[in-house]
Amino acid sequence: MMNLDGKQMFRKLVMIFLFGLIFLSMGCSTPASRIKKYPELFAACSPAVQESIKKGVIDVGYAKDMVFLALGRPAAVFERETSVGKTEVWSYSDMNVWSEPSPVGMWYYYRDSKGRVHYLRDTTWSYRTYTREYESLRVEFESDKVKAIERLLK
Repeated sequence: MMNLDGKQMFRKLVMIFLFGLIFLSMGCSTPASRIKKYPELFAACSPAVQESIKKGVIDVGYAKDMVFLALGRPAAVFERETSVGKTEVWSYSDMNVWSEPSPVGMWYYYRDSKGRVHYLRDTTWSYRTYTREYESLRVEFESDKVKAIERLLK
C-alpha cells in the first residue's frame, strides 16, 4: 500500500477538486436530460430521428430543435453571408485536459545548533493541469434546417 505524506495527499486532493470543477463547468447536459426537459420537442420527431437524438447524432435535414436535443446549446453562433444569402452556423467545442509535472523552486530556512538562520534552495515537483478548448463541430442551417455538418477529423 502506498504511504502518502501531507504534501502528496494535498496535491491529490487539489487534483481531484480541479477535475471535479472542470467536469461541472462543462455542464451535465446530455441528450437524455434535454429530452426529459423538453418532451414535447422530442415527441414531435419521428421514431428514427428519436433514436438518433438519443445517441447524440444529427443528420442533414434536421430542424434546429432536433439538433438542440441531440447536441445541446452551441458554444458559439455565427452568421455566414455569401452571394447566395445568409445562413446560421452553430459551433460546438470540446476540451482536452492533461497534467504535466513541472519543477518548482522553493526556499527553505532552518536554524543550526547555534540558532543561526540558513536558507536552502530546493526543487520540488508540482503537477499542473492544462486545458485546451477547440472547435469540434459546425452545423450550418438554411431555413431552420441543417444544410451542412463539419466535423473535426483528428
